[in-house]
Amino acid sequence: MPLNEADTRAQLIDPKLREAGWTDRLITREHFYRRDHRYTAGRIYLVGDEARRRDPRRVDYLLRYTDAFPIAVVEAKDEGHSPNAGLEQAKRYARELGLTFAYSSNGHGIVEYDFFTHGSRDLTGFPAPDDLWERWLLNTGATEPERASAVARPDITYAADRHRNPLLHPYCPRSQCGKEPFYFQEVAISQVVRRMMRGQRRILLAMATGTGKTFVAFQIAWKLSRSGWLNRLHQERPGRVLFLADRVVLRDQAYNNFSPFADGTSDPRRVIKSHPPNLNRDLYFAIYQTLWSENEKGQRLFQRFPRDFFDLVIIDECHRSGFGTWREILDHFETAIHLGMTATPKQDESVDTYDYFCREEPEVEIDADDPMKG
Repeated sequence: MPLNEADTRAQLIDPKLREAGWTDRLITREHFYRRDHRYTAGRIYLVGDEARRRDPRRVDYLLRYTDAFPIAVVEAKDEGHSPNAGLEQAKRYARELGLTFAYSSNGHGIVEYDFFTHGSRDLTGFPAPDDLWERWLLNTGATEPERASAVARPDITYAADRHRNPLLHPYCPRSQCGKEPFYFQEVAISQVVRRMMRGQRRILLAMATGTGKTFVAFQIAWKLSRSGWLNRLHQERPGRVLFLADRVVLRDQAYNNFSPFADGTSDPRRVIKSHPPNLNRDLYFAIYQTLWSENEKGQRLFQRFPRDFFDLVIIDECHRSGFGTWREILDHFETAIHLGMTATPKQDESVDTYDYFCREEPEVEIDADDPMKG
């Protein structure tokens, strides 16, 4: 009698994953899988006045190269099915999670789908974690840009050096942040960091209202800062970030979201409120109106910062705040990476969010089956 799905997983698939180097010992924080991973709750629907949820989306196995870097999904079917019976389901989960490798298995055979090549193949065993990571690097080119002033690129095959790669560096832990990124926030964080690592200077992050853009921006800054990537852009000073908004409430919300950077003994954050500027912090929060203000000599506040003072400028609600008179502020800090965030990009005669932030995006054909495009 064929094994049912639960026994197939326990007796056949789990051993194959462990043999390939994947482990369920989460304490290692790398090379592990999460079984029955529910990555989103079911949709809410109404029955009369009562709200109910449909079944949540759940993957049988989510393979993570590190805690902060999911890389593949595995869909399991019972021993009586063919190995590829769950492949389309695995591909759908991979697309939703922004992953590039999908697997289906009945415990005996394994079928892999590679979104880079858009092809499938039969396997007798699962690829090792480092094999998948090397294939991912090869196909994305997501290596740290060589800079004359930077230290040599770390060898990512060693665990200590994985923390130097912002893609692999852990998120701010729940114990400090109070929450973890949702699956769509993980996709956004990974996509933005990848673009920075390949040298893009202008990036647009478009997310719907209420999906946590400020938290995503915080996690991006956390990974870039705590991995040392921002500091490695230059040796003479620490990396610096400016969060720029057009309303005080948005500025203060971001300041509070970035509170985990304060460790109790020091606080790298600074709200820019008036002249003269304080030049001894690493994380700055400001509104355009303050930076545009003049001192008694007619000098605007933003002009009192060196042009290369910031390495990353995060522009909140960039569709309404990054243009017109205040564009001069962005131009002053033109050497920094500019990350624009909005739920409603604009494209008209006076404002073109895409033209400013997306000029460096490579042209791609629309492909609904490729999670790495778009």
